[in-house]
Amino acid sequence: STLFNDIVEGDPSLHINEDHQISLIADDDTEENDEQYEGFNDPPGGFMLEHEPPLPNMKRKTSLWASLKDEPNLPRKLAGTAGTWFLFDLIFYGNTLFEPVVLEAAFGSKDDVEDGYTLLLMAVRDSLLISLLSLPGYFFTVMLIGRRTCVCRSIRSHSSSTRCSTLFSPVEQSPAYIQMQGFCIMFILYLIIGLYWTSLSDIQWLLLVLYASSFFFANYGPNSTTFLLPSVTYSEDCRSTLNGISAAAGKLGALVGASAFEPAANAWGESTVMIVCGVVSLLGCGLTKLCVGKRKEE
Repeated sequence: STLFNDIVEGDPSLHINEDHQISLIADDDTEENDEQYEGFNDPPGGFMLEHEPPLPNMKRKTSLWASLKDEPNLPRKLAGTAGTWFLFDLIFYGNTLFEPVVLEAAFGSKDDVEDGYTLLLMAVRDSLLISLLSLPGYFFTVMLIGRRTCVCRSIRSHSSSTRCSTLFSPVEQSPAYIQMQGFCIMFILYLIIGLYWTSLSDIQWLLLVLYASSFFFANYGPNSTTFLLPSVTYSEDCRSTLNGISAAAGKLGALVGASAFEPAANAWGESTVMIVCGVVSLLGCGLTKLCVGKRKEE
């Protein structure tokens, strides 16, 4: 305060009265400057403006519990993100560990191979083949997500522009729609493998193609979209928390699938396990449709 008073007293154009009010000693042609210094004071707490400028508009931060309470249709949305993530990881990670059983049915038993290095090379070869067949699913997801597609586009050449809207309405490849496609085709593939397991064991290449196709449509489907759905389903205030809950449900499904597949196969047989995977895939498709099937969040 003393320093401030010294500065004011050293300026002949400024005057401070007994109420610590600052005024400008202006000439006749500088009367407008009086308003610039009006309202300055030196209160006990320090120098401040009498009329502080308003703060910019800022979004009011709400608590987590309040945002969860205000989230519309939270149970339904949580069933659509956490529930489908649980179901998918249940069959995906279970099938990953179940893969040697399918490869043995496709390529025959490796019990007669005594050399460990040769056995390792054969296992790597078989797994690499399935991975190469399933990997393009990710690229298809990247190419199609967010686009509007029509199933008749590939068969129409000189047809009228109204053909798409009358016969096959275009659809937007949203994360939910891609996830439904993946679950639906996985259901068909698992059902075929389960119902014709014995016959397919004698047709090795067909069993391998069907099994690898299930991973392809897992990648072009829930393996890509379960990570995206929480981000486009929940509001911004609680999105991160509910994304974490959904991911935790997926890891729980992975744990259950990895623990239960081999005992289930020993108890009920490989064909039954494949049929159960098909039923789980169908359930995942239904949950996606009912809970997060709409493009825009409510």
